[in-house]
Amino acid sequence: MTACDAQLEALLEERLAADLGERATAEKLARALLEIGLTWSAPAVPADEIRTIVGFTFGNRMAPSGNRAPGPVNEALADLALRLHEATGAPVWAQCEVAEAIGGRLGADVLTAIYPGRDASAEPQFLSTAGVVEAVLRRGGGSVGRGAVAVVAARDHAWRCVEICRCHGLRAGIPAGWALPELYDPASGQPWTREPLTYLLHDLHCRALDRRDALVGERDRALPPASPLR
Repeated sequence: MTACDAQLEALLEERLAADLGERATAEKLARALLEIGLTWSAPAVPADEIRTIVGFTFGNRMAPSGNRAPGPVNEALADLALRLHEATGAPVWAQCEVAEAIGGRLGADVLTAIYPGRDASAEPQFLSTAGVVEAVLRRGGGSVGRGAVAVVAARDHAWRCVEICRCHGLRAGIPAGWALPELYDPASGQPWTREPLTYLLHDLHCRALDRRDALVGERDRALPPASPLR
C-alpha cells in the first residue's frame, strides 16, 4: 500500500465511521472500498512465462434476426489473443464471441471456444466471467495451471478477470508490455458495455457481490455442523 492509499483509507474510515457510528465496520468497509472500488489497473505476468491464454468477451452485436455477432471490441480482443499466441506459442481458451472473431486463423488444436449453456427454449444462457474460468478449469484440467495465464480482456474488465482467475488458483495477469483494448461499442447488445461510466458501475456491482459472497462463505465455514434431525 502506498502512502497515498494509506491516507485515503484513513479518510474513508473517518467519513464512514461518522455515518455508520461504528468504527470496526467502518475500518473494514474502507479497506474493501479501496480494494474493489479504486483499483482498475490489473497486475501483469511476464510474456516469456505465459503458458496459457484466456480471452474474455466484452459485449456483442445483435443482428435484427436475433443472432449474435462478436462486434468490434471482441474483434480487437481476438486480434490480441492471436498475436499473443504467435509470440508465445501458448494455447488459447476464448469465450465464444472472441473465439468466433478468431475464426479459422487458429486451428482446433490451439483454440478452444467456451460457449454458454442453453435454456429450455434453446436460448443461450448468460455466461459470467467466473463461469468462463470454471469452464476452462473443468475442461483443461491441470494443464491450465502450469505456468502463467495471460488474461486477454477489455482494459476496464481485466482487473476482475485476473482477480477471479487468481481466486481459482491460477497465476494470472495481463500480458506485460501488451496494450489491452480500451474501446467501447455504442451499439453493443449488452447495454452496460456501451460506454465507460455505465460499465464501471456494473463492474463495481459485480465486485461487491463477489466480496459479499466470499464473506458469506467464510461465515458459513466457521459455523458448527448442523445437528442431524431426530
